[in-house]
Amino acid sequence: MWDAHAFSEKLAPARTFTFEKDVEALRGRGLALGGSLDNAIVLGEHGILNDQELRFPDEFVRHKILDLTGDLSLIGRAVRAHVVAYRAGHDMHLRLARAILQARDSWYLAPWSEKAPDRGAPAQA
Repeated sequence: MWDAHAFSEKLAPARTFTFEKDVEALRGRGLALGGSLDNAIVLGEHGILNDQELRFPDEFVRHKILDLTGDLSLIGRAVRAHVVAYRAGHDMHLRLARAILQARDSWYLAPWSEKAPDRGAPAQA
């Protein structure tokens, strides 16, 4: 379980990342306009272009978790779930959020407690 301190120390500092070859296309679409080597990791043909080292050895993974957390927050409620994501991105996360909201028989609102009730093994997707 993540608390506010763990989130701010272990996830929030993880920077977004992109490939150098994609920067111009992103900016052409009005995206990444505030992006720089100070606030994003840019990967070139031969590795990371930033002078600064990674903040965490697994910074890329942490940022993907941060993306998923932010996208699922659009549900409007705290989500307590076990999520396994493979090659996921914002589009997949948003499709998951929509599917959760539409499958009303697969979730319920519950008071927040430190320990979630044991509801059996999760269904396999």
